[in-house]
This record gives sequence, structure tokens and C-alpha cells, in this order.
Amino acid sequence: VEGINRRLVQCNITPFGERGPMAEQPGAELVVQAMAEYTASLGTIGEPPVRLGTDVANMNTGGQAVQGILAALIMRERTGEGQQVDVSAQASLLWAFSHAHTFWDLNRHLEKRAGAAMTGRSITGAKMRVFWPCTDGYLNFIIYGGEAGRKTNRALVDWMDSKGMAPEFLKKKDWSSFNIAEVTQEEIDQMEEPIARFFQGITKREFFEAVTQREMLGYPVATVQEVFDDPQLKARNFWQSIDHPELGTSLLYPGGFAKFSETSCEIRCRAPLIGEHNEEVYCGELGMNKAELERLKKEGVV
Repeated sequence: VEGINRRLVQCNITPFGERGPMAEQPGAELVVQAMAEYTASLGTIGEPPVRLGTDVANMNTGGQAVQGILAALIMRERTGEGQQVDVSAQASLLWAFSHAHTFWDLNRHLEKRAGAAMTGRSITGAKMRVFWPCTDGYLNFIIYGGEAGRKTNRALVDWMDSKGMAPEFLKKKDWSSFNIAEVTQEEIDQMEEPIARFFQGITKREFFEAVTQREMLGYPVATVQEVFDDPQLKARNFWQSIDHPELGTSLLYPGGFAKFSETSCEIRCRAPLIGEHNEEVYCGELGMNKAELERLKKEGVV
């Protein structure tokens, strides 16, 4: 093919890449997660590693493949020559996990699984809560550092104080000098205890309204039903009803990932049944006649 069209850009995506001792090995999502050390970072200390529920390997690999293709296209504009892009799913996922590999170089510290907590924000190895129970579910909130974090921390303490639930040590804390990178586990535990008690007395709606009004970092954790009822997604016409004639009904599907000003990015029809479009493809696009298509069917080709 390269001899016919030297401007061709070809991208090959495989579990481990096209060179090396694992080049010929098959691999699926779970395999790649495990071989990229991703599963080793998930779960609770003392328990076995766990698989991330979403297809994070496939998603990251797709993104890396797009970047590789775009880079090859830019190079083609300069040289007039296309090239092959060899994308490894294992290597792609390592980029998503790359922050953990630097901790040994910087701190001589290996990150460990922390369950629902977060690690890596402090050089002391302190774990910080990410999810907090409230009256009707869970909230996402982390004690942050930096300017945005200091603003959020002040706003939270003010909110707690308005309800008579802010302890003196939090009200007197100098957030302007608070350094999340040096905070100890003892300090985190001391701060999180009254915060947890405060969150247990509010609803997700109350939390969302407060963080919006007070310009804080945080968000309620949505359930499946809450995602389905989300007014923002409805405003974007995200959920699409697709007819399934063979079932005698319509099913709801998640829609496009983006809105385009001049083009449609919507689902046009349900996925085809096996062989449903054979005649359109073979006779319409490939120019075969119906007799040839029937012969292919009889021979088990299609």
C-alpha cells in the first residue's frame, strides 16, 4: 500500500505494540489494566487489586491514537510522506497513571492503594477523603491546597460556622499559609472529623446550592436516576429515542459526545442486525449482482 500511496498515514492499535516480546499476545481491557499496573493502584490496602469499571484503557488508547495520527499528518505536511503509527494500549494507559511513577523519584515513596481516599497530594503520605455520606447519598469533596483550595476551605468553615458546627481550631486556621503538600495524616484526620459530621446533616441539593453560591470546589455524587433526570443533559437532548422495529418498541440511547454548529452528531438508527445491509454493501457499493451475493451466502462467506 505504501508503494501506491506514499502519503498514507496508517495507525495500528494493539494491546502491547508491534515490537517486543509481547507483540503477538492478545489482550482485552482487563489485561491491559493489569499489565499497565493500573489495577495495582485501585482498591483498599490489604485487599486484592480491583478493575476500574469503565474501559479506561480503550479510552486512553483512542486518545493517544488520535494524537499520533495528528502528529503524523503534521509531519506529512512538512515532508510529503506518510508513516505508520504504532500505538500500544499498555503504554497509552501508563500515561494516565504517570503521576504515580514520579513519586519514587521525588520522594522515595511508592503510592499504595487507598480505596475511596486520595493519596499523592502530600509528601508525608497522608490520605484524604474524597467521598462523604450525607442525608440522601454521597458528596465529592477534598481538602485542597493552592489558591482555589484555600478559598474553598475558608468558605466551608464559614458555612459550618453559620450552622454553629465549626470548631475553634478550624475558624482560627491560617488558610493563607496552609500547604497541602506538607500536611500530616494527624492534621487531615483532625480537619475531616468535624467536616464529616457537618456533611451528614445536609442533602445533596443543599450542598450543590451552597458550593455554587459560595464558589467552592465540590459536587454531589449522582445516582443513575439522577443522571437520567439531569436537566443539563436534557437541555442538550443527550438522550435519544431510537426505534427498534423488530422489538416493536423504542429504546433510549446516550447521544453524541459534542454539538457541532454545522453538522449532526446524533444516532441515526439502531445497530444493524447480522447481514442486514449485505445487499446494500455488496450489490450497491461493491457492484456485485444478486446471484454472486447468493453464491457467497451458500458458501458461508457472508
